[in-house]
Amino acid sequence: MNDSSSNSPQAASWFDRIGNWNPQLLREIRGKLKLRNLIVAIGLSLLFQVLLLLFYSQRIPNEECYAQIRGFGCAASWQDWWLEQFRVITWTEPFVLFLAGVYSLVADLSLEDYKGTLNFIRISPRSSINILMGKIMGVPLLAYISIGLSIPYHLTSAIGANVPITFLCSFYVLIIGTAFLLFSAALLLALLSGWQAKFGGQVSAGALLFSFITFIWIAPAFMWWNIFTTWSSFSKVLVGGRIDPIQAEWWYLPITSNIWTSHIFTISNLAIVSFAIWRILERRFHNPNATLVSKAQSYVATTYLEILMLGFCVQTGFADKGFSGEFQFILLLIIYIPNCFLLFIAITALTPHRQALLDWVRFGALSTTEEHPTGIGYILRDLIWSDKSPTPIAIALNLVFTQVPILIWVNTWNNSAQRDKAMVVLASFTLTMFLFALIAQLVLFLKTRNPSAWMTGIISALIFLPILIMASLSISPDRYAGLWLFFGYPWFVVSNIKLSDIILAFAGQISVIIALTLQLIYQLQRAKMRET
Repeated sequence: MNDSSSNSPQAASWFDRIGNWNPQLLREIRGKLKLRNLIVAIGLSLLFQVLLLLFYSQRIPNEECYAQIRGFGCAASWQDWWLEQFRVITWTEPFVLFLAGVYSLVADLSLEDYKGTLNFIRISPRSSINILMGKIMGVPLLAYISIGLSIPYHLTSAIGANVPITFLCSFYVLIIGTAFLLFSAALLLALLSGWQAKFGGQVSAGALLFSFITFIWIAPAFMWWNIFTTWSSFSKVLVGGRIDPIQAEWWYLPITSNIWTSHIFTISNLAIVSFAIWRILERRFHNPNATLVSKAQSYVATTYLEILMLGFCVQTGFADKGFSGEFQFILLLIIYIPNCFLLFIAITALTPHRQALLDWVRFGALSTTEEHPTGIGYILRDLIWSDKSPTPIAIALNLVFTQVPILIWVNTWNNSAQRDKAMVVLASFTLTMFLFALIAQLVLFLKTRNPSAWMTGIISALIFLPILIMASLSISPDRYAGLWLFFGYPWFVVSNIKLSDIILAFAGQISVIIALTLQLIYQLQRAKMRET
């Protein structure tokens, strides 16, 4: 700060304490708490509150409440007058906090990476958790000040509107938990792959993109999810009308009918996902060239996400209302879409590049030196756990962890015809994803200038080109069901496909998988021969 108070012994003492506890936080405070920045943050917060109060000063209730010609009549009572102001502040705070925090964190870390100062931070003796927590606490500091100044107004309007203080506690606990998760994700996105360098000096472009996604999707999702679940009993406070809670269960556990259950479910998942993101941050901060997650972490993450998604498909209400057959098949489609994204992310995050594979050949399970044990068991253990080993075995295990719970659920269906179709879909998904994993590993093992771009282009072509070519050549799913199934489009043909087409399509995919596996083994053996 540029005022004299920052030079006083008391201020210096506080700065020393903060610096001893978290030097990165002190660095951010010194950078953000300039007099001009404080005036802007405080001024905007107070301006919003004054304008809100001036607007509602035109709606002060009186004995003869009437509607003005231009629309905004006076409030029916003082309680309604305060409630309307409380509602505006409640809806505004998440948008302001999430938007400002995400933009400032992504822009700040990207700028540090672009300028090269992030490398100096990395060599600090402090832990990555200490440094990144300093970023989360310090970079959005002006947003925290603005929101903090609005809390007295928020509390006053809540008291005037007779809103339970328990709701305010719930609101701020959930907004803090969600903000921490969102800001942690913003740090991770800013650290990934150095994409900000492509913008040159315009590092704010990526920050604007993620802020836009936060504004149009994440902040509204935060409010509406909690309105329909956690805050369903306070829906009149938030939207002006009564909203019945969604009768949702998770593995038969009601998560919307009980306020404590809904809070525990939401907070637990916020904590689990935040913990997972911080494990990735620890991994990537000091080693930007490492894979996004370790193979062991991927097994846990995919299992958790699969159980989380599948839990919403297992509800007593479905059986009570006679939901079965085609409805269950639609639920499978709903799970199928995020599973595709999940496995593509796993392939991208786990697949090592050429240099990592060469290091594995030289020092890993294929090493011929005496200090390394030999045998198929050691090689298999290395393929399952080593981050530098080829990824297909790890992807196969991730497929097992994601598809086995779905397979168990499918076998509980009463409709045998829908169950058979679901089995075809699951088998096609498993083979297709394993095929993509092999292709991705072979492409990243090539000696090319930008293997990641090649991998993305080739897999994208394999996903979209076959359907475009078959559609343009009038190769319909009805007449050539086996061909469509071979290219990984089971949803178009599963209703009327013959057993012979299924056998031919899966036999073709397995043949391609075997050929690609042999090619990968051959490439690894060639690399091993060069090293020896």
